[in-house]
Order: sequence, then structure tokens, then C-alpha cells
Amino acid sequence: MFTPDLPITTRADDLLGRALFSRAFGKALLEYAHKESIVTALYGGWGSGKSSIINMARECIREQSNALEDAQKPVLLEFNPWNHSDQSHLISQFFKVLSGALNRQDYGGQASEIGKKLEAYSHFFSPLAMIPDPSFVGTATAVAAKASFGLIGKAASAWGAAYSKDLQQVRHELNDLLAAESRKIIIVIDDIDRLPDVEVRQIFQLVKMLGDFPNTIYVLSFDREVVSRALDKVQVDKGAAYLEKIVQFPIEVPPIGRVDLEKLLFAQLDDIVREIPEDRWDQTYWGNVYQDGVKHYFNSLRDVTRYINSLKFSFEMVRAEINAIDFIAMTALQVFEPALYFGIRDNKDLFVGRVARLYGASDSEREQAQKRLNEIFKRATKLPSADTQQFLSRLFPNVESIYGNIEYDAEYMQEWRRMGRVCHPDNFETVFRLAIPEGEMSKVELESILELASDQDAFTDALRSLSEAGRIDRFLELMLDYTKEQIPLDHAPNIVVVLMNIGDSFPDERAGMFDVDTSMRVLRVFYQLGNRYDSQEERFDLLRPAMESAEESLWTVVRKAAVLGQEHGKDAGSERPTPENERTVNADQLAVLEQITLEKIQAWAADGRLSQHRQLGSILYSWRRLSPEDSEEVAGFVRDLIATTEGLIVFLTAFLGQSISQTVGDRVSKKEWRIETKNIADFTNIEDITARAREVMASDAYAELEERQRIAVKIYLDIVDGKIERW
Repeated sequence: MFTPDLPITTRADDLLGRALFSRAFGKALLEYAHKESIVTALYGGWGSGKSSIINMARECIREQSNALEDAQKPVLLEFNPWNHSDQSHLISQFFKVLSGALNRQDYGGQASEIGKKLEAYSHFFSPLAMIPDPSFVGTATAVAAKASFGLIGKAASAWGAAYSKDLQQVRHELNDLLAAESRKIIIVIDDIDRLPDVEVRQIFQLVKMLGDFPNTIYVLSFDREVVSRALDKVQVDKGAAYLEKIVQFPIEVPPIGRVDLEKLLFAQLDDIVREIPEDRWDQTYWGNVYQDGVKHYFNSLRDVTRYINSLKFSFEMVRAEINAIDFIAMTALQVFEPALYFGIRDNKDLFVGRVARLYGASDSEREQAQKRLNEIFKRATKLPSADTQQFLSRLFPNVESIYGNIEYDAEYMQEWRRMGRVCHPDNFETVFRLAIPEGEMSKVELESILELASDQDAFTDALRSLSEAGRIDRFLELMLDYTKEQIPLDHAPNIVVVLMNIGDSFPDERAGMFDVDTSMRVLRVFYQLGNRYDSQEERFDLLRPAMESAEESLWTVVRKAAVLGQEHGKDAGSERPTPENERTVNADQLAVLEQITLEKIQAWAADGRLSQHRQLGSILYSWRRLSPEDSEEVAGFVRDLIATTEGLIVFLTAFLGQSISQTVGDRVSKKEWRIETKNIADFTNIEDITARAREVMASDAYAELEERQRIAVKIYLDIVDGKIERW
């Protein structure tokens, strides 16, 4: 159930788009050509992914080393001070580990001799508490000998039989041996910022004064602020300056892209809430709750891991009772804002109940309630009080009532309880009883593509390339940041023409409950660009030529016409028509656009393209709605289509869909194919279809069908025969 908070070890597991950065880092280390020792440092806070980047860089070094001669392959060594029980002898332990690594038989050459001398070198060092000035390189051995004076006698007696030379001579011999080596020694020391201050200082003394042998490359990893403070205690208030002298190659961990982090978060949220019925998931409400509050709590992969682990455990207990969106938000508060979370828990009267009870309350009562809420909001550490108020107003309408004059009657209370909203007293108690704790698109690239919109052909080519690379959905999402103001208005007609023409070629599968399909993103672009025009006439002039000229797409045209019809109340599912002055086009203009759409459908039906369209089922419904009431055109098309066995299979496949579910105990979600037989019956005689489908199923030709077609025939018959429950 839980996800361990461990670094990844291979690029294959990279979910944050850092593989290229790690590869470049590893390549730079491998290609360092100088003999002089160099110190590199990877700077980043806890949870920023330093260890994962180092692991991927090491993987790249190993891969690229395969092309080198054995004598030139680098020695990769990881020294982890935490693995050694005697922390008081950190430096001597380091040289023993390095000696052991070089004593491997497969290294050959002088490596074994170097290893032996490093073993001898290690005996000279006792705990060193002073950090010499980096410029004091010339007397490093003198300082080390002085600091180690107490153990020199013992070391000499143990080692003197084999070697009678002093420390300086041993170091000189090591320098000569290592300088003659053709291979580099890459030494990784990770998590330095987790060491006690004295050991932090020892590590930097080690790499600068005692271990700066030729052909050595040190890769250090730490939080710069933490280490600087540790060094401040010796280099008084100059720890940062000291670091600059030690580290020749500093690198900042690249920030985690918001898009990558959200993709990871959304994917895991999808896995958790897949079984939530659609009528209990309000996408608009989710968007408001996420944008107003939830999104601000996630800044690192560690944040996502901590949060998802908590949500996985607790949500299973309340899945059937509590609104999923509310519980997602409340879990975010519990994990990231515990003081605020418990403030809500301990002041139930401010957050739940009949909001109408405060409508018309005295000024003193309202002021007292506001005062109490203000104190609770100040407990937030991630958001300002005003933003916290806005966020909690989404979850708890009572908050909105306390600060304003908004009334909700008893019917709302019933609805909130039915929907499992946390703002209902019953659900509030349930929540707190279970309170248990692929590549981003740069701004430059995005804007350069948008600039191509002055040329329809160039813009078309660019979008086709993005679609082929699987990046069109992200482009459209980012594009929406520009459609309200930044895109020149004279580019809008070209953009609408191009998207209307090639929109059907974009992938249209919705990845999960949290995602918007690509077709809807296209419609959002149309909507936002259209809103920049003041009049219905201007918006009509924007849409009409685009819909008329669209040759490669039909569904994009049909869906846009359907959305315009919804504004006029033509969709049976619409609650009410959009007010006349807020409609994109007027009734007469809509009639023209619907006629264009109808003619497009008819043309596609006549030349055979309609029957091959992946949205055939949806288009048939729109065709029937747009046709005159006494028209037999749609029925005739379907009749002609299903007259052949091939057409019958195409027709059934057009209504094949998938449902996604995940039960308690499942490790992965389950997808189930479904066909709603009512849709079939809307267009033809279901008994005749069923009989012919049985013939197809029983024939030898069934095995030759495409997989999706075989599934469609089988699922349809299983539903008709009661083997699968009807929708």
C-alpha cells in the first residue's frame, strides 16, 4: 500500500524529467581530462532528488565506460559516513574504504599497489577537528601529522616493518602512482548535510587537504545552507565563502517542474479514486479546490510520497461515505498544515451546520466568529491567511457565510450529506475520526510555435510534429495561458482554422478522472480566443470560415457545434440556456453553423469516411439532432452500413467503451469493456443485430477480426445474454 521514500537507481524509473540532466552530469565527470583533483558538489534541499540524480549519473558513467579500454574505465566509489560505527575515525575509515576498492584484482596495473599505500596512509590519521584554510595547501601533511601526533607511534610500529618512510614520503609516492594512472577515481559522498557538524568539517578537510590526489574526482551532495552553517562555526560566518574555495564545480539540482510533479500526483490520485461514480465527482469543484489550495502543498517528490501514503491508507476506510474531493483536500491539510487541520477539528461550530443560521446574525456574533476564524487561519504556514480563507470557503460554505451575506437553505444540507461533503456535521465527524496520518515544454519553444500562427502551413506542420511526438496535449494546455491576452488577435483566425482542420488527428483518450481530453482542450482554445471578440458577429466570423474549410476533421466541427447548441438550450442535458448576451453566437448564426456541420457529416457519410471515424457513435447522435425531424437520412446510413457484415462490426465497435475500476486489495486498476445496448437500439433493430452478431461470433472469420472488433462483438453478446450487467 505504501510507497518507500527512496531514491531511484535507474533512468527507467525517472518520473520527473531529470534523466537528461543526470546524463549530462555523468558525461561531464567521465570526460574530465585533467590530472588535478577536482571537487564537484550537487546542491539541493532535502527531498529535492540529489541522490536520484547521482544514481542516474553513475548509471550513465557505467554505460559509457563500456566503450573504454579496461585500463581507462573509472573506479566508482561511494563513501557513506553513516555506514561506519566509529565516527571518530572518519578520515582513516575513508582511506581504508578507498584502499579496499582499489585492491580489486580486476583493476590490474598499479591499482593494487596504490591500494596498499592508501591502507598505510590511513593509519596516520586520528580524529581531526580543525579545518585549515584552503590556501594552506603546502603544509597539509604537517598539519595532519601534528593533529595525529598521538597515534603516529602506534601507526609506525605496526607499519614500520614494511615501510619506513614518513607520511610526506607516502603521500608523495601516492601522488606519483595516481598521476601515472590512466583511469579516474570518482568518489561519491552523499547526504553530507545529515552529518553532525564536526563530521561535516572533517569531510571537507578530507577532500581538500588530505585526499586531493591526482586523478580523483569528488562528487559531494548536500544542502548548501545546512553545510554553510556547519562551516560557519569554524570559519566564523564565512562558511559559504569557504565552500566556494573548496568546490570548483557547483551544480544546483534543477527544480522539479510543476507539470511533472502534477502528472505524478494526478496519476496516483487516479489510482486511488477510480471507482468513484461520476455523479459524485464534480470536475469544476475539483478544479476550484485544487487551484485554490491543494496545489500549493506540493513542491517535491517527497511531498507527493508522504501525501499519497497517508491518503491511500485512510481513504479506503471512508470511500463510500466521504466526498473524494473533500477528503483529498482535508488529507492535504492533515499532512502539510497540521496546526490548521486541528484548528478546524476543534472548532466544528465555525465550519459546519446550517449556514443560514448566521444569515442576519448580529454584528457582534459575526465579528466574534470572524475573530476566531482569523486566529485559525493564521496557523497556516503554506498560504497567506486570505488565501487560506478562500480555500476553506470552498470546503466549508459556513466560512463564506461568516464573512459575507450568503445563505444556503436546508436543501443544501441534504445535498451535502448525500454527496458526503465534509461541511455536513455527520461527515465532519467521520473525517476526523479517521485522521491518520515526459518532457516539459520550455517557454521559448512554446512561444516560438505560437509565433508560427501567422502562417497557417507552418503552424499546421508544427502541431502535426507535436502530435506525432505525443506532446500536443501539453502544448494546448500551456497555450491556454496565452489565449486570453498574449496571442495577437490577428493570429486567432489562423489558429482556429488549423485546429478545426487537424483537431481530429490528435489523440483523444482521457488518461484518468482528473484529465481533460485533447478535444476539449481544443474547444477551450476556441472559447478563450472567441471571448476576446466583443460581438457575436465577430465570433461568428471567426468560426464560420474555420468550420467551412475543415477537410481533415469532422468531430472537432461537430463537437464545437454541439457546445454552441448547449448555450441555446439544445442539449437535453443542459440545465438552462446561457443568457442571450453571453452566448457565443445568436440563434440565426447558430443555424448557419449547424447547417455547415450537417453538410460536413453528410459529405463524410457519402464518401465513406464517416464509417471509419473513431467517434462514429457520437457523430450519429449529432447527425440525428441536426437533421429535420422527418428525415430518414441517419437511419438510412445505418441501414446501409450494417447491411454488410463488415459494416455491422464497424457499427458495434463504434459504441464500445471502457470502464475503469479498482477494488480494495487490487494492486492495479481494472479496465472493463462495455457497450450500452440502448445506444444500439437508438439506431436499429436490436434483435436483428443480435442474431447477426451471433453468426459472426460463430464463424471462422471472427478470429481474423481486429482485436477491438472481436471484443466489441463478444461484449455486446455477453451483455445481451446477461453475462455482463447492463448499464
